Amino acid sequence: MELGWWPQLGLAFLQLLLISSLPREYTVINEACPGAEWNIMCRECCEYDQIKCECPGKKEVVGYTIPCCRNEENECDSCLIHPGCGQVLRVPKGQILLESYPLNAHCEWTIHAKPGFIIQLRIVMLSLEFDYMCQYDYVEVRDGDSSDSQIIKRFCGNERPAPIRSTGSSLHILFHSDGSKNFDGFHAIFEEITACSSSPCFHDGTCLLDSTGSYKCACLAGYTGKHCENLLEERNCSDPGGPVNGYKKITGGPGLIHGHYAKIGTVLTFFCNSSYVLSGNEMRTCQQNGEWSGKQPICIKACREPKISDLVRRKVLPMQVQSRETPLHQLYSSAFSKQKLQDAPTKKPVLPFGDLPPGYQHLHTQLQYECISPFYRRLGSSRRTCLRTGKWSGRAPSCIPICGKTENVSAPKTQGTRWPWQAAIYRRAGGVHGGGLHKDAWFLVCSGALVNERTVVVAAHCVTDLGRVTVIKTADLKVVLGKFYRDDDRDEKSIQSLRISAIILHPNYDPILLDMDIAILKLLDKARMSTRVQPICLAAPRDLSTSFQESRITVAGWNVLADSRSPGYKDDTLRSGVVRVADSLLCEEQHEAQGIPVSVTDSMFCAGRDPTAPSDICTAETGGIAAVSFPGRASPEPRWHLVGLVSWSYDKTCSHSLSTAFTKVLPFKDWIERNMK
Repeated sequence: MELGWWPQLGLAFLQLLLISSLPREYTVINEACPGAEWNIMCRECCEYDQIKCECPGKKEVVGYTIPCCRNEENECDSCLIHPGCGQVLRVPKGQILLESYPLNAHCEWTIHAKPGFIIQLRIVMLSLEFDYMCQYDYVEVRDGDSSDSQIIKRFCGNERPAPIRSTGSSLHILFHSDGSKNFDGFHAIFEEITACSSSPCFHDGTCLLDSTGSYKCACLAGYTGKHCENLLEERNCSDPGGPVNGYKKITGGPGLIHGHYAKIGTVLTFFCNSSYVLSGNEMRTCQQNGEWSGKQPICIKACREPKISDLVRRKVLPMQVQSRETPLHQLYSSAFSKQKLQDAPTKKPVLPFGDLPPGYQHLHTQLQYECISPFYRRLGSSRRTCLRTGKWSGRAPSCIPICGKTENVSAPKTQGTRWPWQAAIYRRAGGVHGGGLHKDAWFLVCSGALVNERTVVVAAHCVTDLGRVTVIKTADLKVVLGKFYRDDDRDEKSIQSLRISAIILHPNYDPILLDMDIAILKLLDKARMSTRVQPICLAAPRDLSTSFQESRITVAGWNVLADSRSPGYKDDTLRSGVVRVADSLLCEEQHEAQGIPVSVTDSMFCAGRDPTAPSDICTAETGGIAAVSFPGRASPEPRWHLVGLVSWSYDKTCSHSLSTAFTKVLPFKDWIERNMK
């Protein structure tokens, strides 16, 4: 029954008076409507009235159907305030309490935990209208941060549920009530925990956290399920046995039962006898389904591949089994008729089967070897075969640089020739100033001869202090290979600048007489062989095809005294010329006649320019190395051999009136080879 407009106006005026009389603490402190803090229910106290309130600041009408609030005298009291509901909570623990809930309520709470944690919710009091479907008054919990998240369960009535855990770091709680019947409400407490805090894995499973805070259970053998809750029917694996020509060992798990069956988790490792190699799975595990993992391995006759250097190229030849005839084959062939032999079945050789691990080859496999570069020659076998003993036939191959070989081996024209073994020895200026040198500049001091990838032979006086046996520091010396032009700025890309690791003087070197004036430089890095960089051969006196005195000796070196400011310096190159051996006694007398007393020892030889051959070298200015071309033991074709090192000369004017003294390298062959290794 509707009231007249006069009574309604009076009722509205009375309501305004009642609201204005509320205590001061019931002021609006949050304009979000509805909210946990918007708790003034602007209404008259009338039982089961539909009250419509206008949210402050938004002009949005919200309606609630609530019971009459009664005071201690059981009278309607409009000053009793029902609290609001719903909130976003970001605290490690807390509670949610909703008592005497209103009708037609809709409240939402969202709880957020720190990353790496989950939320455990316990409903400690529940008093809601009950029905089996929980569709009237209920608390709904979802695994996430919104009403669209995966639902965990709805709760109603008064039976408290078991603790609830989120899978992630948030939980959403919805409270809903209909328009009739209200009870005491509910009370829930929550806290942050790690997913593994309560040991969620059954049967001694291990709880493992991931980066999102969720967990997984690592189950023991025989159990499955998210929480290891399912017990599998126990199965066993039959003993697979060991491979022929091999054996097996139990290396993990519970082992065998009665020697014939293995429990789940048992690990077998397989091995082969000597000269056999395992093909297949080295380890097999008894699985949950009663089957072994992998495949049963076999043992195959095989050979481990021999090690080779980086200079050797290996090729595996197509598999074939060799057949050879002996006198016995011929005897059997003559004993049977040709027809019978044709009718007799022939058996093809059985080729090996099974995959081998890397680094092994099958029986009868042939490996072919060659050097990776034409500047090297092979030592050892060119082919090797895998034998039944597990070893390889023949000798291990190796490749060494080809020595003493140039484009024109005989080199009738010595001028302008590139000698690939010629090594330029440089010294750091250090504290020396003047003469166009500045501190830490490098300057050319002499020539040496490359005899293998890591060894250079040089005159000892080039790498020692003047008149002393004190060796210059290796850091203040370097070797340059592949050089042709005197001017360092004109050096091509083919040059190699190499550091020195050690200097070995001959133990009997005399710095006063320059007797046994020879030394060895050990290179820190290997020289790279090419058309411009190759070693020279070493020879002993017995290797010479003619007498040493009759040999045509070629001397090569750079002009170490050249002035960079002089004309033609830019085009100056490695110089060379031919000399003839002179008699030692005549050499001494020749110098004595010039007022220069000298001693020519057994480790020296004197040589002067050959007038019949062209020459552009002055040994007094260049120093250098002396070489002779003749056939060697390794090859019938002529090769260049190192025979001498320029030691000293007094022919200051390069008039060739005086012979030059050389260190005789031939007697030092064994000493050099010992220090080349």
